[in-house]
Amino acid sequence: MRDPVGLRGPERIRPGLERILAAFERTGHPERTFRAVHIAGTNGKGSTACFTDAILRRLVAEPVGLYTSPHLLFPEERIRVDGEKIPPGKFARYAAKASTLSRSVAVTEGEPLSYFEEMTWIACDWFRRREVSLAVMETGLGGRWDATNLCIPVVSVITNVARDHAEWLGRSLRAIASEKSGILKENTPAILGRLASSPRNVVVAMAREKGSRVWEIDRDLRWEDCPGGRISFFLPGVSLTRVKVSMQGEFQRDNALLGLGASWIVAEFRGIPRIDFERAARSALGKARWPGRYAPLPGKRNAGAWVDGAHNPAAATALARELAKRRNDGSAKRIVALWSMLDGKDIDGFVRAISPVMDGVVVYPMEGDRAAPLALLSSALKRAGILHREAINFPDGWEIARRWAGNDGMTIVCGSLMAAADAYRFRGGRVA
Repeated sequence: MRDPVGLRGPERIRPGLERILAAFERTGHPERTFRAVHIAGTNGKGSTACFTDAILRRLVAEPVGLYTSPHLLFPEERIRVDGEKIPPGKFARYAAKASTLSRSVAVTEGEPLSYFEEMTWIACDWFRRREVSLAVMETGLGGRWDATNLCIPVVSVITNVARDHAEWLGRSLRAIASEKSGILKENTPAILGRLASSPRNVVVAMAREKGSRVWEIDRDLRWEDCPGGRISFFLPGVSLTRVKVSMQGEFQRDNALLGLGASWIVAEFRGIPRIDFERAARSALGKARWPGRYAPLPGKRNAGAWVDGAHNPAAATALARELAKRRNDGSAKRIVALWSMLDGKDIDGFVRAISPVMDGVVVYPMEGDRAAPLALLSSALKRAGILHREAINFPDGWEIARRWAGNDGMTIVCGSLMAAADAYRFRGGRVA
């Protein structure tokens, strides 16, 4: 099952909380039945949510909810309790209820619920039904007008601020930061990832206005590399040394650190002893898994093939740093990207970011109305002077890229989570 009747897929974005509030009011406010770890940011939200969820599931006795977006293959992936997706049959019944609810909301609010609002309502009501008292909630876009912003947080996390979705969030980092800082609540702790000075000033000013205690990476939270590929993490009041982190990439250390910080605040809020937190965190960081984010594609037949859902210049820059390390240490003699993007994204900016580490790019058009045309993608590669070849679809591109990379090379599928989904769909690999 992909998207059942009633949840057709993403539509145009309609800012405002009136519709989702009306839906919650009609159904007894399920969003008020649990407390949330609320996560916003341009990149890294999903991985941070994954780390946080993995820790909390080992830390608290009751069920823990997780709501993320987008999904790779199936919409049920977005909604989990104790790591398990909402069952397809129950999701289908919820989809029918959401469709009916959406029509009811349209009568009073003038517009039906959006796809994301329907999904958010399903998640909250499922969490209520499963008696979840704590949930990790990832924003869909921005923060201020996001449907998740009616949840009640224990702690708010802003992973980073970079340019993306400019038509909705603004073209300046300060404007984007203002939207994302909309998740901050009165007297509720906040954790900040690596923010440039301009957006940081906006977020910190909002936190001060709200009376929020703030922890920041490199000031209150930090990590250090250790021999053997292990990491030590340092937080106010607790240190974890020589920890194994399952997800690869330097940026995932920041995400793990943010997840640790959020979980430690939850532990403090609940009076959970430090030793129990340390035990849960060590286990979780070594086992947390988030498909599609700088990860090897599973299966022996896919050896040397990696997937990363990077879809904006900031994420592409982080990916390029990791690929440069593989080139420098000799683990990838040749690096070839199998690449596509959505229309409206900063395609030229993405290409500029990855160009220094690419031996070649195979470009293909994804399916769907939102996919960028092949000619547009190829033109960007030509402007950047990147050697490239065109493919008619993902399977065709896969064969070209794998031959080009060779047995001692690396194929990286990138440019969009939809491209990552293509890799799992056509090449196999469990995503949940």
